[in-house]
Amino acid sequence: MKKVLFLSPLPPPHYGSALSSKMCLNILENSKEFEVKKIQLNYSKDMKDIGRINFDKIKGIFRVKREIKKILKEFNPDVIYMVPATSYQGVFRDYFFVREIRKNWKGKILFHIRSRITGKDWKNPLRRDVLKKLLKNQKAIVLGKELVSDLHNLIKNENIIILPNAIKNEVSENELKKIIQSRGENKKFQILFLSNMDREKGWKKILQSCKILNEKDFEFECNFVGEWKSQKDKEYFEDFVLKNKLKYKVFAVGKKTGKEKNKFLEKANVLVFPTEYKLETFGRVILEGMMYGLPIIANSVATIPSTIQKEKTGFLLKKNTPEEIASLLMKKNNWDKMGLEGRKRFLKEFELERYGRKFLRIFRKI
Repeated sequence: MKKVLFLSPLPPPHYGSALSSKMCLNILENSKEFEVKKIQLNYSKDMKDIGRINFDKIKGIFRVKREIKKILKEFNPDVIYMVPATSYQGVFRDYFFVREIRKNWKGKILFHIRSRITGKDWKNPLRRDVLKKLLKNQKAIVLGKELVSDLHNLIKNENIIILPNAIKNEVSENELKKIIQSRGENKKFQILFLSNMDREKGWKKILQSCKILNEKDFEFECNFVGEWKSQKDKEYFEDFVLKNKLKYKVFAVGKKTGKEKNKFLEKANVLVFPTEYKLETFGRVILEGMMYGLPIIANSVATIPSTIQKEKTGFLLKKNTPEEIASLLMKKNNWDKMGLEGRKRFLKEFELERYGRKFLRIFRKI
C-alpha cells in the first residue's frame, strides 16, 4: 500500500481552497490503495484571521515543523502532497516546511497549486528567490491551462498535470426539475452573490449594479451570502442600502453552509461572481451554481473563461463594471435554458466521481 503524507490548509475557516483540499483528502482516505497521514497547515479560526500574524500562528508553525519531522521519520511516505501558499507571508512559511522535508526526504513533492503567483510577487527579488527554491524541479497539479504560465518554467511541462476543480453532485434530476419550476414562480428576479464578503471578490460592484437596477424600476431581489471580512465593509454595505432605498431588495445574510446555503442556490435565477481577487484560480462557487442549474455571470480571469461557455452557460464580463453587470441582468435571456446547459457541463466535466478517478490515477503513477 502506497503511503501519502498530505500537507494542506483545511477548514475551518470555510473558503474555496480549503474545501477543495478537504475533498481531495477524503478521496485519498476513502481509497483502499493508499495509507494517508495528514498535517493541517493553517491556523486561522475565521476569515478575519487570514493574512494576519499572531502568537498562535507562530506557535503553529513550529508545531507543524515538529509534526513533519516526526511523521517523515516514523511513516516514511512514498508521496508527499502539498498545497502551498504562493504569495504574501504564507510562501515563506511553506518554504520553511519544505526545507524541513528536504532535510529528511529525497523524493519530488507533488504540489497542488490553488493560488496565483502574481506579477508583484515574481518581481520581488526575495519572494522570487523563495518561490524558485520552493517549486523548482518538483511536480505540480494546476487547475487549468491558463495557469501554467504562473509557474515561470520552474517545473518542467512533463511534471505538470492539469486537473480542473470539482464538487460532488448533491442535486438529483427530479430535485432540479422542482427547483426550476419553483424559480418560475418568483415574483422578482433573484440575484445571488455567494462568496466571502471580501471587496476583491466583487460584492461592491454587484451592490452598485443593484442601485442601477432600482433606478430603472427593474423588479429584483439580491442576496449576498458570505462572511464579512471587516466591520467597516459591513457598515459601508448597510449605509449604501439605506441611502439608495434598497432596504427591501438587497440583503446581506451572512455566512451560510449546508442546507441554509442551498436554499439560496435553489431560489436564485442567476449567480454573479465579478471577482478581482489577485489569487483567484477557479471559483468553486461557479460549480455550485452550475450544479443547481444556474446561469453564471463572472469576470474573465484565471480559469473562468474555460469554465463558463460564453452566452451558452453564462456571460463573461469584459469590463467588470456595475453598469455591465446591470445591463446583462436586464437582458431578456432564457435564463433557465442557460442554467440547464451549465448543469450538463457540470455533470460532464466537473463532477466529483470523475475527478476522483483522475486524482487517484495521479498518485498511482508517481
